[in-house]
Amino acid sequence: MKKSNALSAAISVSLLVLLSRGSAQTPFDAEARASLANEINQDYGITASPSLPIAALFDLKNRLDEADNIARKYGVDLDYRQHTFVELCDIESRIELARAINRQYGRNLDWAQYGYQELLQIDQQLKSMVQAAKN
Repeated sequence: MKKSNALSAAISVSLLVLLSRGSAQTPFDAEARASLANEINQDYGITASPSLPIAALFDLKNRLDEADNIARKYGVDLDYRQHTFVELCDIESRIELARAINRQYGRNLDWAQYGYQELLQIDQQLKSMVQAAKN
């Protein structure tokens, strides 16, 4: 019986500690979410709700930033809602690699028609052809 009471007391104390720590962070979390939502709203003119989880707000901000970066650098307009952040990074890598191949080898590759690995293979094939022509 004493072990049961001790275990119950230990669990109760643990829960109290967890609850007190969680509620202590809540004002900071709410403040951070409000700040990030406000930044998104000001930078992009969309309505981001501060009630969204902080992870969702960071994901939204990262996708918006990356889509905006691609539009400014390459003139490619992408809808941030249709792509994950990783997909947007992959798209930017494909655009850069296709442009480099086009510039270096006088090609006209469309980045959207190839995956990154395919573009790497094309690049390697073209390098091999140039090397073979030099020999």
